Amino acid sequence: MHPTTDIICLVHNQLSITKGFVDHLFANTENFNLIFVNNNSTDGTVKWLESNSDKWTIVHATDKDGKLANLGVIGGRNLGVKYVKENYFLNIDNDQYVGNNWLEMLHSTMEQGYDIVGKEAWNLVRPGKGGVVNVDGTERSRDYFPFHQCKFPNEKFTYIGCGGMLIKTAVYNKIGLFDERFSPAYFEDPDFNFESIRAGFKIGWCAKCPIKHLAHQTLSKQKDFNKNKQFLISWDKFKNKWNGWFPNQGEKL
Repeated sequence: MHPTTDIICLVHNQLSITKGFVDHLFANTENFNLIFVNNNSTDGTVKWLESNSDKWTIVHATDKDGKLANLGVIGGRNLGVKYVKENYFLNIDNDQYVGNNWLEMLHSTMEQGYDIVGKEAWNLVRPGKGGVVNVDGTERSRDYFPFHQCKFPNEKFTYIGCGGMLIKTAVYNKIGLFDERFSPAYFEDPDFNFESIRAGFKIGWCAKCPIKHLAHQTLSKQKDFNKNKQFLISWDKFKNKWNGWFPNQGEKL
């Protein structure tokens, strides 16, 4: 059996989606602790979480004044990791439904010499390759643009997505988790991968791990969240931070 793993899941409304997540998780997972981070839900999610509080830990996100708040994807995950007690933890979204043996597969991949392992792999455009891309009516250099989600096990990849990402707690203890300059979302995934690689950690991809991602069941339903605008803001910050640095494509990440 794989080591005990702390699992962090953010919730902001979408109770029916969260219930489905829980059903799949408990039916297909062993040896875990579940940590729910409530990002100021208002739809009955809190009542439901508290009615089942014997099954998991509940953390309520708050602002600097102690008032309930939505910290976004990055702030919420950074809050959740503070409650991790095991040597391994995993971030997963409430719209990711897991299948049989999923966590065992991630751990088995990690045993091949990796420190971080995930389900979803992506490629970024290497800086300086030229060309432009149009995002929300704005033309920009393609540097660091996420142009391809990998599908086949032998594909090379640039980074692993946060959702379904298994991490050794030793990684967090050395470099932290997600850079909050990208809050509330976007580009925290490649940034964490880049930081990890630069610090000497190895990243693996478990392409066959059975996690079905319903994708954007929370963010896309928030009326005050403009996905395209935030994408551009975070993309610019990512380009400014890394300024041409890119992992060596010749090394096995």
